[in-house]
Amino acid sequence: MFIHKIQQFLRFYWGAVTKYQLHSPVVFDLAQALVQDQRWYYAFSDIEAIRQQMLKSEVVLHFTDFGAGQASGSVPLRRVARRSASSGQQGQRLFRLANWVQPKALLELGTSVGIGTMYLASGAKNSRFITLEGAADCAAVAKSNLELLGLTHVEVRSGEFGTTLASALTDLAPVDLVYLDGNHRRAATLDYFEQCLAVASDKAVFIFDDVYWSEEMTVAWTEIQNHPRVTTTVDFFDLSLAFINPDFRERQHFRIVPYWWKPWKFF
Repeated sequence: MFIHKIQQFLRFYWGAVTKYQLHSPVVFDLAQALVQDQRWYYAFSDIEAIRQQMLKSEVVLHFTDFGAGQASGSVPLRRVARRSASSGQQGQRLFRLANWVQPKALLELGTSVGIGTMYLASGAKNSRFITLEGAADCAAVAKSNLELLGLTHVEVRSGEFGTTLASALTDLAPVDLVYLDGNHRRAATLDYFEQCLAVASDKAVFIFDDVYWSEEMTVAWTEIQNHPRVTTTVDFFDLSLAFINPDFRERQHFRIVPYWWKPWKFF
């Protein structure tokens, strides 16, 4: 998997552009918001302080992994916070994206211990937000973290997605922003995407994490890009976005990096 990810990154980097090569005003604005905006929000410090507390924690979580990552059993909270939670950079992008979209209804599949959830929730405080987590102990930690930040508009639901997703979609419909980060298998990813797509608003945005985590996830991402309802995709490597917005008249796929990654593209 590591070799696959390195190969995919090199391929991604080779084909990526900076904001200066973007001709779509909407995608340019998105790149500016997610990649070039360097403003630091107070929420970032609060969330990272909670992360640091978890990294020092002696708490042990007991869980069953329903995704494609690790075996079930007992795992220290600090390990989950270190390995499974969103990175600081990724979290900030989630915050900026939620702030850019301003969704009325937001759904997350794969809460973990709530790092990404807190970033999303902080960027979309006026949304109806439901987050789903298969592991009850992780869900409990996430709920506690959200309460610490006063993010009371988020509802954490625990259980397998097969039993929780349908009711969440019913409660949220139509959904404006969906973050899929709970199962790194092709079939499951495509199934959840189709279920969410059925109740998506006209201009919904889908966020996919770890599309380069394995060969089957990369295949799933290619299938999503080619889906007849997907009008545009924007790939930042660590996060990949799919739009169904009919305002995009021509199907396009963008790979975007900060302009300082390719300084020669500035000219």
